[in-house]
Amino acid sequence: MRRLFLFSLILLTISGIIFCADFGLELDQLVEVKNDLYTYEAGVTPWFSYSNGRNISLYFSVIFTFRFSGDYSKNNTLALIPEISRFTFLCNFNENISLEAGRMEYNDGLDFIASGLFDGLRFGVELPPGSLSASVFYTGFLYKETAAIVMTDTDSFYYDIPFKITNYGDYFASRRMLAAVSWDMPLEFNTGNGAKLSADILAQFDFNRRADTLHSQYITALMEFYPKDMLRVSGGLLFSMMQNGYGNFGTAFGFLAQCKIGFHSTKVSDLLGITAKATFGTVKNDFNSYTPVSGVPQGSVFEETLSGLALLCVDYNIKITKTLFAQCAVSYFVRTYNVPDEGNFYGGEFFASFGWQPLDDISVFLGGGVFIPGMGNVYPKGTGVMWKVTAGFTLSF
Repeated sequence: MRRLFLFSLILLTISGIIFCADFGLELDQLVEVKNDLYTYEAGVTPWFSYSNGRNISLYFSVIFTFRFSGDYSKNNTLALIPEISRFTFLCNFNENISLEAGRMEYNDGLDFIASGLFDGLRFGVELPPGSLSASVFYTGFLYKETAAIVMTDTDSFYYDIPFKITNYGDYFASRRMLAAVSWDMPLEFNTGNGAKLSADILAQFDFNRRADTLHSQYITALMEFYPKDMLRVSGGLLFSMMQNGYGNFGTAFGFLAQCKIGFHSTKVSDLLGITAKATFGTVKNDFNSYTPVSGVPQGSVFEETLSGLALLCVDYNIKITKTLFAQCAVSYFVRTYNVPDEGNFYGGEFFASFGWQPLDDISVFLGGGVFIPGMGNVYPKGTGVMWKVTAGFTLSF
């Protein structure tokens, strides 16, 4: 009788754990052709999640990417890239206090400074004026191409060394620590219209021990207004300070202005967006007084980051049917600092994409665009049009 009771208790415990756990597999295929370069990637992403149904949850996923890339001169390379995609342990102490640890998603409020996955801790608390979070991250264990942390010339040198499975020294991203405090406060006006005020304070510390060490600090503020159900107007400001190992010090500032307008009818659902953003800072002796932590390209074909850049973008997203989506964007890029005997206008970009998702676990993507240097005066006369075509397929189990 005791054995039967013990066996039943074990079964109940195991079943409780199993029913709170979930796992799956995602298969990705990506083809990209850009001017004379081409890349094929096949990715396998197994994932696992667990929740005790109360205050603790766990998520873990890894990616194994097979990459074949080259050019029309037959300079081809093969690589197998293993990577921890996301690993998070979340504990909710109560409805207002939480602690998250592992490899987690982080974006600053303006999306100017740092975005992507970072290793570290995040503490969050809900207060009557809004939500407050404090985070500490380290970047030295991330895969360098995913993290895209290229803040100095030495960072760029090591980033460009191709990773080989036999040399893990060429795998990791630049070693930096990021501390961030974020605050979000919803606002309500007498007119019934809503708004949200957000602020971030970030400090980045260089742990690479190189001659061109670079430390940086950032302050951002963002105000979002919702005057109507399908209208959002945003405005944000950035202030930055940077110091390097050669004794250079600089300050910079930036701004964001954005408007999103939604339209709905009985047949389609679409969204029109207008975005203007820029950063301004001095450039002296190859020292740019504004450099983001994450080197995210600001165009789909145009690859410059937001460092010393201004852009205007008009984009249009439409949901044609329940399964078919389309997007198009027109952007223009301007350099906000002067270079002797060169202009300031990079040129314009046009990009369009289509997505098809017939089922929740199947999606297909096709996109392409061009960047035209001839619409500006930075590139030498006669510089050819830069173009890119991408296609992808995702299957989830």
